Amino acid sequence: MSKVKARMLEIIDSLPQDYFDNKSNTETMFVLIKNYLDKYGNDETTIIPGTNKHFSIEMLQELLNTI
Repeated sequence: MSKVKARMLEIIDSLPQDYFDNKSNTETMFVLIKNYLDKYGNDETTIIPGTNKHFSIEMLQELLNTI
Protein backbone atom coordinates (compact mmCIF):
# COMPACT_ATOMS: atom_id res chain seq x y z
CA MET A 1 0.00 0.00 0.00
CA SER A 2 2.86 2.39 0.66
CA LYS A 3 3.93 1.98 -2.99
CA VAL A 4 0.47 3.05 -4.18
CA LYS A 5 0.43 6.01 -1.78
CA ALA A 6 3.85 7.19 -2.95
CA ARG A 7 2.81 6.85 -6.59
CA MET A 8 -0.47 8.74 -6.03
CA LEU A 9 1.37 11.55 -4.26
CA GLU A 10 3.83 11.69 -7.17
CA ILE A 11 0.93 11.97 -9.62
CA ILE A 12 -0.77 14.68 -7.57
CA ASP A 13 2.49 16.63 -7.26
CA SER A 14 2.95 16.49 -11.05
CA LEU A 15 -0.44 18.10 -11.77
CA PRO A 16 -1.05 21.86 -11.94
CA GLN A 17 -2.09 23.36 -8.61
CA ASP A 18 -5.59 24.21 -9.85
CA TYR A 19 -6.14 20.84 -11.60
CA PHE A 20 -8.88 19.71 -9.20
CA ASP A 21 -10.72 23.03 -9.04
CA ASN A 22 -14.38 22.67 -9.99
CA LYS A 23 -14.21 18.86 -9.93
CA SER A 24 -16.44 16.78 -7.69
CA ASN A 25 -14.93 14.19 -5.36
CA THR A 26 -16.04 11.46 -7.76
CA GLU A 27 -14.40 13.18 -10.74
CA THR A 28 -11.21 13.67 -8.73
CA MET A 29 -11.12 10.00 -7.80
CA PHE A 30 -11.64 8.81 -11.37
CA VAL A 31 -9.02 11.23 -12.72
CA LEU A 32 -6.47 9.97 -10.20
CA ILE A 33 -7.25 6.32 -10.97
CA LYS A 34 -7.00 6.94 -14.71
CA ASN A 35 -3.69 8.76 -14.33
CA TYR A 36 -2.39 5.91 -12.17
CA LEU A 37 -3.39 3.24 -14.69
CA ASP A 38 -2.02 5.28 -17.61
CA LYS A 39 1.32 5.72 -15.88
CA TYR A 40 1.82 2.35 -14.17
CA GLY A 41 -0.44 -0.02 -16.08
CA ASN A 42 -1.27 -3.42 -14.68
CA ASP A 43 1.28 -4.29 -12.04
CA GLU A 44 1.07 -5.88 -8.59
CA THR A 45 -0.60 -2.75 -7.20
CA THR A 46 -3.66 -3.06 -9.45
CA ILE A 47 -4.68 -6.63 -8.51
CA ILE A 48 -8.24 -6.69 -7.20
CA PRO A 49 -8.19 -8.21 -3.70
CA GLY A 50 -9.42 -11.79 -3.59
CA THR A 51 -8.93 -12.28 -7.35
CA ASN A 52 -6.12 -12.70 -9.83
CA LYS A 53 -7.54 -9.91 -12.02
CA HIS A 54 -6.05 -6.46 -12.51
CA PHE A 55 -8.08 -3.26 -12.30
CA SER A 56 -7.95 -1.71 -15.78
CA ILE A 57 -9.06 1.24 -17.89
CA GLU A 58 -11.85 -0.98 -19.26
CA MET A 59 -13.15 -1.65 -15.74
CA LEU A 60 -12.94 2.07 -14.98
CA GLN A 61 -15.01 2.81 -18.10
CA GLU A 62 -17.59 0.22 -17.02
CA LEU A 63 -17.86 1.93 -13.63
CA LEU A 64 -18.31 5.31 -15.29
CA ASN A 65 -21.11 3.91 -17.44
CA THR A 66 -22.99 2.68 -14.37
CA ILE A 67 -22.94 6.06 -12.62
